[in-house]
Amino acid sequence: MDEDPKIIICLADDDEDDRMLLHEALLELDRPFRIFELCSAQQLIEHFSKPEQEPADFIFLDLYMPGMDGFECIERLRGMGPAPGNARIIVYSIDSAAKTMQRAFALGADFYAVKPSTYEDLKNLAAIVMGASWEDLSAQERIFHIR
Repeated sequence: MDEDPKIIICLADDDEDDRMLLHEALLELDRPFRIFELCSAQQLIEHFSKPEQEPADFIFLDLYMPGMDGFECIERLRGMGPAPGNARIIVYSIDSAAKTMQRAFALGADFYAVKPSTYEDLKNLAAIVMGASWEDLSAQERIFHIR
């Protein structure tokens, strides 16, 4: 059986436009991605509850969705084992408050991105996240915020 070289990415956001734009920005990087779009944190948890589910490499997670919020979702993902537990979790939110970022990192987020207002900035975010040398990123480099 051939090894699938694709990078697996999950996009969990209740805003369909935000999911679509981020999906397109990722595809513009011209890398071998397999992208799953999910409408809620609960769908993301259910996605990884299937025993046959492959591990994700990256999870983009909105913090504020109906039902389970992103904070609870991060906690649950980190406790689920290898499929989601080892993924890089990128919080993707409109909230730019320092206390929100601190809480997300304390729960296990790897990166915090304030949703950019332009498509060009969104493409830059995608390139930064996908091109990062994660072990070398300082705490400040794990935050993306266009002022």
